[in-house]
Amino acid sequence: MPAKAKTPYLLAAAGLLLLAALAGYLGSEVQPQELRAPLDHLPRVIEGWQAIAPDHRLDSRTLQLLKPQNYLLRNYQKNGREIVLFVAYFGMQQEGQIIHSPRNCLPGAGWEIVARRQVPVPSATGPGWLVNHLILQSELERLSVLYWYQGRGKVEPDEYWDRIRLITDAISLRRNDGALLRITTVFPRQAGQDVLDQEIKLAEALIPAMEKLLPPVASQP
Repeated sequence: MPAKAKTPYLLAAAGLLLLAALAGYLGSEVQPQELRAPLDHLPRVIEGWQAIAPDHRLDSRTLQLLKPQNYLLRNYQKNGREIVLFVAYFGMQQEGQIIHSPRNCLPGAGWEIVARRQVPVPSATGPGWLVNHLILQSELERLSVLYWYQGRGKVEPDEYWDRIRLITDAISLRRNDGALLRITTVFPRQAGQDVLDQEIKLAEALIPAMEKLLPPVASQP
């Protein structure tokens, strides 16, 4: 990359380091935020999807790695199709206790990302949101995954911008709580656009439902 092309990236990195240093200095003033209700209060029937079986528990090794304040791992079924919903909530993000990007975790579990893009999710009450869509493959199996970061009144698909907003909100709001939401569906090779369309419809209902459980936007320590 030419030197001139590198300049904006270097300036952005320097600015991010300065913000991180300031956020660290103010870190003692950042207070953890409590959910309004546990994540298992998310509806067991949502957008026609019905929860099946009890919610799953993560093993101790995964919990030690992720260290969420609260989480939900639940299977839903609709018209013979099954999805897995995973939500991890962090009341205060700090070193060793921060949201892990699925782009890093899923390939580490043996899945290869073969396609990645952002897709729009409509909203009945506003402009809608952008979320991430991944297609993953492991041998002959494929998965369709939607995920996004949600908290402090924001829905963010981009890991980089989510980190920046964590720092700026820690400075301006004295809080950096947030959640990761991930929807995973088996994606047969003969499947078409309907798999993604159903995930998007579920995300459209999940985002406002999740907002009812997250700490209020105006909450201040």
